[in-house]
Amino acid sequence: MVPRRFEMNKNMDFNTSDTHISHRLHLNESDSNNLLNLNHVFLNEFKKISIYPYPGNIDLKNKISYHCRVSPDMVVLGNGIDEIILLLSLTFLKNKKTILTSEATFPGYETSAKIVGGNVIYVPLNDMRCSIANYQKNIASDVILAYLCNPHNPTGSIVSVNEVINFIEIMNDKRVIPIIDEAYIQFFDENKNSILKYIANGGRAIVLRTFSKAYGLAGLRVGFAVGPKDLIHAVSLTALALPFRINRFAQRMASEVLASDILSINVRTVRKLISTIELSFSKSEVTYIPSSTNFVCFKPPMGNTDFLIKAEKFGVMVRDCGLFGLPGWIRASVSNKKDVDCLLFLLDITSCEENQSGDVNE
Repeated sequence: MVPRRFEMNKNMDFNTSDTHISHRLHLNESDSNNLLNLNHVFLNEFKKISIYPYPGNIDLKNKISYHCRVSPDMVVLGNGIDEIILLLSLTFLKNKKTILTSEATFPGYETSAKIVGGNVIYVPLNDMRCSIANYQKNIASDVILAYLCNPHNPTGSIVSVNEVINFIEIMNDKRVIPIIDEAYIQFFDENKNSILKYIANGGRAIVLRTFSKAYGLAGLRVGFAVGPKDLIHAVSLTALALPFRINRFAQRMASEVLASDILSINVRTVRKLISTIELSFSKSEVTYIPSSTNFVCFKPPMGNTDFLIKAEKFGVMVRDCGLFGLPGWIRASVSNKKDVDCLLFLLDITSCEENQSGDVNE
């Protein structure tokens, strides 16, 4: 059972990002090898490094709006989704208003709300999935924003488009702004599962997207939100306080990857890797949650403490989902075959050691 509320230990370095780590399976990153043919983009922008970037991000905003089939005034950009979430809190969470978010999920929703003096209501998961019914039960009179992470982080589960539309309509009826975080939607049949088309046709919700995951630009920090013009305008006014939020390298690279085949290559690769892992888990009777993302959430048979110790010994970083409020679960992302081999190797050796220990005890 998921705890009602989980307070993250402030001493924990949730986003440890040491580059010397041999296998980085903890931050849901994509392989950078597919970006090597865009090195010239960096070199060209380096010549302009003494010049401020474009404050309005006009070129990138136009390309994103074309890609999403919406008008440019329905798009606002940020320094990753994290900044957009903070902008949403700064814009809408006045007079100690409240947000809804699921338990055991990305902590940025909670953190940004509390920074501006907002409150948080935590909605229980149902069988490791977001429950629209549970969201409805938890709506209070002071709720102004409702975050639905879909696909869900860290479980990797997904709710259908019809369920998301139902969620949006419920929130609209209560004058709550629905925020759909689609950071991982591109890994699992985006055209079928994304709510963007619904928003383009007049749906009142804000969709969050990122270039960090499927596009592989985590180090450059580019995110964006798509939504109704009035809501996006309000967020854009708040964003004016930081006119140069996105550096010129990030703007240029994001524009380039939108026009490339990097997304399709990364997604195709990741889906094959996830299928390989899930097949191996099924054969080994490892408990896992079917994934709609570039990571898989599972329970090591020997317990996550022993698994984490062994992973650290071999220079592998995975995410202990106890940090989210899911004790006993591990989240591991994969971007290439080496990641898969490494993860399955760790499970094999820890399982063998557990079996040997059991034989001795007998």
